[in-house]
Amino acid sequence: MESLNKKEGSDAANVTQGLYHKMVSEVQDYALLLLDCDGNILNWNPGAQKIKGYASDEIIGKNFRVFYSKEDRAQLLPDTLLRTAYEKGRAAHEGFRLKKDGSTFWGSVVITALHDDNDQVIGYCKVTRDLTERKNAEDELQHQNELLRRSEERYHRMIAEVEDYAIILLDPDGNIMNWNKGAQKIKGYTEAEIVGRNFRNFYRVEDRERQLPEQLLALAVANNKSAHEGWRLRKDGSHFWGSVVITALHDNHGNITGFSKVTRDLTYKKQSDDLILQQNKQLEEYAYVASHDLQEPLRKIMLFIDLLQRNIDDKEAVASYITKINASTQRMSTLIKAVLNYSQATDDVELKAAVDLNVVLAHIETDFDVLLSERSGVLKRTTLPVVHAVPIQMHQLFSNFVSNAIKFNDGFPVINITYEDSTKSGRDGFIKITVKDNGRGFDPEQADKIFRMFHRLHDKTQGTGIGLALCKRIAENHGGTITVSTSPGQGTAFEIWLPDAILV
Repeated sequence: MESLNKKEGSDAANVTQGLYHKMVSEVQDYALLLLDCDGNILNWNPGAQKIKGYASDEIIGKNFRVFYSKEDRAQLLPDTLLRTAYEKGRAAHEGFRLKKDGSTFWGSVVITALHDDNDQVIGYCKVTRDLTERKNAEDELQHQNELLRRSEERYHRMIAEVEDYAIILLDPDGNIMNWNKGAQKIKGYTEAEIVGRNFRNFYRVEDRERQLPEQLLALAVANNKSAHEGWRLRKDGSHFWGSVVITALHDNHGNITGFSKVTRDLTYKKQSDDLILQQNKQLEEYAYVASHDLQEPLRKIMLFIDLLQRNIDDKEAVASYITKINASTQRMSTLIKAVLNYSQATDDVELKAAVDLNVVLAHIETDFDVLLSERSGVLKRTTLPVVHAVPIQMHQLFSNFVSNAIKFNDGFPVINITYEDSTKSGRDGFIKITVKDNGRGFDPEQADKIFRMFHRLHDKTQGTGIGLALCKRIAENHGGTITVSTSPGQGTAFEIWLPDAILV
């Protein structure tokens, strides 16, 4: 009975062993190898042939080192794995392995030491799996991640380096989370000074009081984007005209995570647009007034021509009408030349040169010598500076002031021209040249009108109404301004303010 039980146990063990060998021989997704103590191959399953390309009769008896590259063999990787398995019972590794045809695959290897009943190592079991597809997928994912990382790095670097736009990130409450070079250039704050503060800091008091910043964020939430142009504040309190676009940022669930805010400084464009609007308005006014002033001598010419035709046989009348026609023609010619002078008063840099104002005044004294003598007038002046300016415009500027001082004086004209540098002028960075006369003067409330084109306060037949408008434009072309102080019967003082940078 006992021998029968032993026989049955032996048969069961044989069956189990047979199934085990059958399992090993049938597995195709894994290379299951048996190695001796030196790493020589003792068996070869279909999985090994599928993965590595060798038939069993080609590989059994060879060392498993053939699956490793020259570099791995030179670094004794196969030996290291066997030694690790010997010492620790197991060794695992992933890396490129060689197939029979010389191509490579990414192999995941586990080598397990086999022991006898006395716990002595008698060989090794080596299980290899081809993970090339997984490796390629991982490499591709890693490559894409690296590309994404580099792209994000370049993007962030681009944002950080852009200087023409302030590009900032806001949290949902409008607090500043980042700061690029453009933001610092436009707004004046360093990153350390502004990050963490609210973007309301860039808005004027009146804009904050009417909650403009909050309105712009609300619009961005409702419409994904809001845009606005208006005056904004720099760190130093100065203003710039900002064009702002705020875009709402969302997470994958559509929730607001913050806002991007892009600001561009369009101050120069704003000033240019305003100047064009102002000039267009002035041109409309000039066109209206000019048409009136030019029509006046034209009507007279037409009237006298009509009278001339009616009285063609009256020689005395004809001579009188011709004289009046010539006077009206001369008046129209003078007006046209004055308009032309005004239109040509530009700030062209190429026309500017060193101009000695003392020489300019000397020439003007010569021009008005006869008129001053006839009126017993006098022109007094202190030493004037040499300036970088358009020569003809400097002559026109002072010539107009002297002409007006003589023209609008009912007695003996006295004209004083004085100069003060920026240390004495009372206005930092500007020199002051004063042209003061003892003429009729005028109501100070009319002071803002005298520089308008074709505007005359006194006798409408005197002057063209363009001289002082021309003076104003010339001063502005050179970066300056003109102010006036006067009162009826007390004369007039024109103050010409020019930047001291104009001095030569």
